Amino acid sequence: MTVESISLAEKHSKFSAPWSPKRIAKLDNYELKLAKAEGSFDWHCHEDEDELFLITEGVLEIEIEGQDPVVLGPGELCVIPKGVSHRPIARSESVHILLIEREGVVNTGDNPDSDLTQTIEDL
Repeated sequence: MTVESISLAEKHSKFSAPWSPKRIAKLDNYELKLAKAEGSFDWHCHEDEDELFLITEGVLEIEIEGQDPVVLGPGELCVIPKGVSHRPIARSESVHILLIEREGVVNTGDNPDSDLTQTIEDL
């Protein structure tokens, strides 16, 4: 196995579709995924998994059921605990996200019939 660096900017340049996460690495039972955000995502929750959002470009607001939204800019992250309903919203034209989730997590959580549900592909 070869150990090598991963350029997030280079990987982000290889796709353009919003809300279609791409797997860039695995870490034990976790997947590191890149996504681009545009407009708003569906309300959803992950009943059995936490979800980490790290913003590398732009501004992302995450509406969270029962509390004020969390606003994240470049270099900022937040962890959405399992079972918490949330909805990400792009607040700038270009939003790049690094997601860390347990392997096999459906991007739309408890809303698998959403038009935004994606099969995760390697990048």
